[in-house]
Amino acid sequence: MVSMVFVRYILVAGVAYGIDFGGYIFLLHLGYKPVIANMMIKVVAAIFGFFSHRYFTYSIKERNEIGKHAVRYFGLALFYTPVSSVMLFGIMKLLPNPVYAKFISDVLLFLFMYLITSKFTFTKPDAQLSNNVHGPRINIKKNVRKNKKVNKRHRYGNKVGLRK
Repeated sequence: MVSMVFVRYILVAGVAYGIDFGGYIFLLHLGYKPVIANMMIKVVAAIFGFFSHRYFTYSIKERNEIGKHAVRYFGLALFYTPVSSVMLFGIMKLLPNPVYAKFISDVLLFLFMYLITSKFTFTKPDAQLSNNVHGPRINIKKNVRKNKKVNKRHRYGNKVGLRK
């Protein structure tokens, strides 16, 4: 069964790809070279993708960790954009049509990007995980109390609060 996160990822990726591909064709018509046009429009699509994936795909509404997510996402975009452009350049050696070449290079990188963003980029702290999406909730207060009792036993002997 397909997860709702994957369905939302595909929806956002589709809109981002519309921006990417449409912007690419537009920039080609303005006279930009294919690799330059690809790199320029990837920046615009990445900004849209970051906010859309964070809020819609992965349902992260809190503002905490936005900086960490942004560094991971745009760091990945810094990796993805040159790789995409190198693939585009290589495919254009075999298929000189820049529109078809871009489509092929982007399709080849799509699944890779989903796996990376799901496992590495948009992560939630354990305390925010819900039962129906990512597993059981963790009761942090209970674990902290339990650890304090263990620490007291270790310092004072076998029973809590008794000194040896």
